[in-house]
Amino acid sequence: MRTNWAEILKKIFPEKTKIKIGLFNIPFHAMFVHFPAALYPVAIFFLFLALLSDKDSFHNSYFYLMIIATFFTPISHFTGIHEWKKKYRGVRTHIFISKIRYGRILILVGGLCTTWDWFYPGILDNTGVLNVVFIILNISILPLVGYLGHLGGKLVYGLPH
Repeated sequence: MRTNWAEILKKIFPEKTKIKIGLFNIPFHAMFVHFPAALYPVAIFFLFLALLSDKDSFHNSYFYLMIIATFFTPISHFTGIHEWKKKYRGVRTHIFISKIRYGRILILVGGLCTTWDWFYPGILDNTGVLNVVFIILNISILPLVGYLGHLGGKLVYGLPH
């Protein structure tokens, strides 16, 4: 019996999450959105481990996870905009405007945290206002990621009745 890969892919990836590329339909936004959504919270977990244990390995893990999450956030954002324009024809509704707005804020805050740690890696060694601002800025990523995921879930699974 011969396997028809196109049929298998159709069953795995529902029609509403696909971008057609060549012979395959690949859900790019669905793939890329989960990298920053998962890596930011894990990075912040390592940030707190670094604060509690004062070990450089935890701080290094935080930093490298932030680099990866910061890299994938704009990709996720722009694939989402592309899918919105293609699938929903760019119709402006509250949910899409919120996703675009908070996505941009996440790009800014994630990039700021990563850049700050890049240029000032000793930020966790100090105590003071800048240290507190840095930690609060990192923590502010969590509600952003959560809210964006909540809005995405409404789009994928439907609005509550």
